[in-house]
Amino acid sequence: MDRTWAHVLPPGEVFSPASGGSLGTVAADLTREHARHGGTTLIVAGSGGEHTPAGVRLLPYDSPGEVLNEHARREDDESAARGERRAHYAAFVRPALEALPTGFAGPVVLHNAVAAVPELRLLRPHARICLYLHADMFRSFPAAERARVVAEADVVVCVSRFVAERFLDGTGLPPSSVAVVHNGHDPARFHPASRPQGEPVVLFTGRLAPEKGPMALVNACVELARAGARFRLRIVGNAELHASSAPDRFERQVKHRAGLLGDRVEFSPFVDRAAIGQVYREADVLCVPSLCEDASPLVLTEGLASGLACLVSARGGVPEVGRDAVRYFDYRRPGDLARQLGRLIRRSELRAELGRRALRRAGELTWESRYRVLWSRLAEASR
Repeated sequence: MDRTWAHVLPPGEVFSPASGGSLGTVAADLTREHARHGGTTLIVAGSGGEHTPAGVRLLPYDSPGEVLNEHARREDDESAARGERRAHYAAFVRPALEALPTGFAGPVVLHNAVAAVPELRLLRPHARICLYLHADMFRSFPAAERARVVAEADVVVCVSRFVAERFLDGTGLPPSSVAVVHNGHDPARFHPASRPQGEPVVLFTGRLAPEKGPMALVNACVELARAGARFRLRIVGNAELHASSAPDRFERQVKHRAGLLGDRVEFSPFVDRAAIGQVYREADVLCVPSLCEDASPLVLTEGLASGLACLVSARGGVPEVGRDAVRYFDYRRPGDLARQLGRLIRRSELRAELGRRALRRAGELTWESRYRVLWSRLAEASR
């Protein structure tokens, strides 16, 4: 099979370690593994973005915007319900697909671009199409449309069984119709370190958005602090996935509430992915308190690889990633986050045991192993 492949990033996504966007991060990590195996990569991304195309050939395209407007989306949904093509989206995605070389016959990885599959099949008929789904975003698409997309693509990859089941729901297709490839980590960047004795450091890292649960974590920490627990809380991230983003209303609310913790809490802006590994190594507990159905959080995989005791909500694809290597709290039970976090803060032996389990689980989730699974499915599809 051709060792040159392409990754198509949708408008608004950048190929740079200065962004925490999951699509660009996954593309970059898979690209690195592809290079280690002797392959080359084309990155198709919107022009004007802060891309860092080290080791790849960047194919920029002029995006008509980051999203379709509401009127266009509504008309496309009506067309799809009638079994017709999404004409507005076809025009929207065409500049990205036309950036691929004419006659390109290698694998093309379409990140979160379900409706781009039939358009790519028309524009580059010799390409081998890999639809890579990072989130549960497409259940509103008619089941018949999703089934057609699976038939037209050479490979469909989902980052968790949770995403796969949602995407296949109602199509009548078997689970084997898609490949499940959980997100991974790079052991060179994410690994444990010896921590000095002292107050445990609880870490939250990621986007400061309501659905990610930072306010729930702050409230739990306020409750524990009032009960006399000794710990430090470190919150790393911004409202957006880059360090220069201005705080929005929710971020200001989180910081205001966290003021009740005094010097127990520390806020840091988004950290470049080249340096984020050290942030994990300076913590004892990672909390992933998602209030949404997270598909396969990169932060959890990276926390496992860093040997942290991980406290997570059992939602979406999180249990598939964490298995028995993490501690779960019940987001439906008031106070359970504080109770579980309190146990981890007080019991160093529990943190140590979870750290050992974390490292064992992380050994199964390296990007090298993720790449081998993906490439084997692409090779099967090319036969």
